[in-house]
Amino acid sequence: MLAQLFLKECKQTARSLIYWLIVLVLIFDFTTQLGGMDIKKKPEAGEESYGTKQSRDPEMIMKSTLGQLVEEYWRESYTTYPIGFYKNVTLNEADDQKIGEILKETTGIADRDAAEQAVDAWYAAQEEEKGLNPSEAETVKPAEPFKAEPLEGLTYDRFEELMEEADRILGGGSNYSKEYREKNAVVPMTYEDALKEYEALIGEDGLTGGYARLFSDYMVIFLGILPVFLAVTRGLRDRRSMMQELIYTRRCPAFTIMAGRYLAMVAMLTIPVLLLSLVPFSKCMDYARTAGIAVDMLAFVKYVFGWLVPTIMAVTAVGMFFTELTDTAVAVLIQGAWWFTAVFGGIGSLHGGSYGWSLVPRHNTPMNWQGFHDGFAQLLTNRLLYAGAGLILMVLTALIYTQKRKGRLEIRGKISAYRKNKSEV
Repeated sequence: MLAQLFLKECKQTARSLIYWLIVLVLIFDFTTQLGGMDIKKKPEAGEESYGTKQSRDPEMIMKSTLGQLVEEYWRESYTTYPIGFYKNVTLNEADDQKIGEILKETTGIADRDAAEQAVDAWYAAQEEEKGLNPSEAETVKPAEPFKAEPLEGLTYDRFEELMEEADRILGGGSNYSKEYREKNAVVPMTYEDALKEYEALIGEDGLTGGYARLFSDYMVIFLGILPVFLAVTRGLRDRRSMMQELIYTRRCPAFTIMAGRYLAMVAMLTIPVLLLSLVPFSKCMDYARTAGIAVDMLAFVKYVFGWLVPTIMAVTAVGMFFTELTDTAVAVLIQGAWWFTAVFGGIGSLHGGSYGWSLVPRHNTPMNWQGFHDGFAQLLTNRLLYAGAGLILMVLTALIYTQKRKGRLEIRGKISAYRKNKSEV
């Protein structure tokens, strides 16, 4: 019976206008973000630049982070991203004094004039090293951003404490929070670095693994919100067509009805994602044939089901649960708030490796296999959590549905007290 209901629900979904609108949004997302995707070529010795990489050297992290703090202190303007959106912070006199005290303890810079002199001296040295005259210096950005020298004896633990304090003063989301300061130290990549990263892409990732992650990164953003519209529309359709009472009288178990509906929506949302993945997969295959590279043939399938489907499951279940609970479209607002927080709160983890508990784990590069490898256990736990949460919400939806069929729970925007249905009277 479950198989029959599943197929019937798939057909219902295929006739839904909202479903095809979702498919069009996914296609638009893919074509605008990944339509022109190029496969990274093997680096050659002697190239002008090989990009940059993050340094994990504590001394470099301190210099880079304190350099940013000195510059912002001098300019009396601080950049933060408290919920992912840009915010410019100007401090009051008391908080400004606290930042000054932090700088004095970490760098020895005692006031704003000293900060200005340190920054000017740094950039002047940069301009001199590049052989720029004053007029050229105004249009050519120095190669290295300002880095401040920590005071001798400053430990990394004390540095972290002071940066957390600075972040609290600024309201959070600053360059001095743990999430951001570990990414502040950016250094140029050498040919050896670039070659090692490329070899990891080819050897460890089988080429397709890296681009499957990049594909998942872009697709998970919209899959963190779109499925709720399909679930809400499907849940309200029976009430709009006055079919709800008829469905309640059927002998088919509530769990079977809800499971068939849930699995059908998850499957129908997964199919277009799988089809879209064929485009980057074919590009990887074309490159592999010319370069003589062995690829992971199932990488995109594994990432779609391992990375994207748990998000689809969770968001679809949220839509079903709150629609059945309230008989309204409130699930759209709830999921919208969750999605907004997840997407804009994850901006600091775009490079991958820091997946946390986000509904939309990010890895906006085909490279950084090491970061993925180091964070894999965390990502696996994350994905199992959301897949499990989706299944639990589906079961709870079935329980609510069962009570409503018995007349014990009637919810039209609010929970009502127990009341018998007509047959019980």
